[in-house]
Amino acid sequence: MQFNDDVRMSSFDKSSLSNDTRFFYGLGAAPYGIKDNGFSYFLLIFYSQVLGLSPVMTSAALSIAIIIDAITDPIIGYISDNWRSRWGRRHPFMYLAIVPICVSYAYMWNPPADVMASEQALFVYLVVMAVLVRIFLTFFEVPNTALISELTEDYDARTQLMGLRYMFGWLGGIGMAFLAYSVFLRETEGGGGGILAAAGYGYYGIAAACLMFVGMLVSSLGTHRHIGQLHVPPVRDKIKIGQVFSEVLETMKNRSFQSLFLASIFSGTAAGMQAALSIYFSTFFWGLKASELANFPIFQALAACCAVPIAHALGKRFDKKRAAMGSFLFMICFGPLMLFSRLADIVPENDSPFLLPLLLAHNFVEVCVIIVFSILFGAMMADVVEDSAVDTTRRSEGVIFAARGFAGKMVSGLGILLAGVILSAANLPRNAAPEDVDAQVLVDLVLYAAPGQILLYSLALLMITRYRISRKKHSENVTQLSIS
Repeated sequence: MQFNDDVRMSSFDKSSLSNDTRFFYGLGAAPYGIKDNGFSYFLLIFYSQVLGLSPVMTSAALSIAIIIDAITDPIIGYISDNWRSRWGRRHPFMYLAIVPICVSYAYMWNPPADVMASEQALFVYLVVMAVLVRIFLTFFEVPNTALISELTEDYDARTQLMGLRYMFGWLGGIGMAFLAYSVFLRETEGGGGGILAAAGYGYYGIAAACLMFVGMLVSSLGTHRHIGQLHVPPVRDKIKIGQVFSEVLETMKNRSFQSLFLASIFSGTAAGMQAALSIYFSTFFWGLKASELANFPIFQALAACCAVPIAHALGKRFDKKRAAMGSFLFMICFGPLMLFSRLADIVPENDSPFLLPLLLAHNFVEVCVIIVFSILFGAMMADVVEDSAVDTTRRSEGVIFAARGFAGKMVSGLGILLAGVILSAANLPRNAAPEDVDAQVLVDLVLYAAPGQILLYSLALLMITRYRISRKKHSENVTQLSIS
């Protein structure tokens, strides 16, 4: 590995990007969305309710995998930031990861029969497969995401570019969820199939792996032509381990970075718990069938498309920080509204024809606001790159985005673990049909989950108040770096 010695980026027009560059960059998030949707919404119920692994052991396995993966994030980010090759510092890792990700993801949903015969063996298998999927995806996701700060320095263009990335990420996950509910987990006329049937999950995993392969390869090839125009890292004779940690810590001392890092910790915990429990609420609390759940991805896809222009407009009108805080506050208040309304006997009963439209409308608004906030939050993180470079004289896109991922992964594992604890505390029986679950169990599920979610999201909002990069400050940072 070799290095160069200038923090400035090679010259090309960063004020405007072609539509195809925007498309290829945004598309890179679709495979992560597919993976994330599977891990967040289907993996827990597949291993615990379908294969019979206890919820606590399933949650523990996924949490272990997340923790191991999270530790590798800053390391991969640092290596990518300083890598020199004919294919630049991002693309070698992106190409390297494609095949291993897809193979391990397909195998994770198709455990061998002898593994399923033992709960201990199934636990170990899940840990190993989940670790492989997550680590190899990090090799793609961290360098791919970090390209945003190199493709454009414009304050508003970054919001737009991050918006496209989140849109494709959500569309990837939503599209795969739609295929799951409408094809692989569809209930048959004879009463077979459905969410609690094992057969469909294997085909789901293989199809998801194939789509991830296409998305990663196309994104990598589509952005390949920009390699010669991107930042070239500084040349160094020798890098010591102590220096690596010292530089990573120096980057992480940035106050605005710290505020977003801490916000990621609290929001990631809440989001991990919420995502893991969502299919339980849909299936047991609301009594929805797979055919009804298939409607949600359609509305979520519309929400993702609506969120991109909304986030861009709010970021230009109010500044990213104010817009992000406003959307996040709305999300905290609006998110658990339907659950509390059911406890208060305000919303219709599960057999009412009005319930599904009401749930779809609520989910559309909630998802739209979540994506708006996520876009603004990601664009705020992109602006930390120049703010940090002013102090450190190094561009550390990989480290910064990897550290955000590190925080999110570490605590989303905690969120999944909390979800398993909540399921056990509420005494939700394994392999139970929705109609066999006692009503008090479902009430307890809400009373354990919703207040904790509100508290964690509120703490995240408090952390965001410490962010200090405004439009003016970002412009000053870019100017200072261009003349230094």
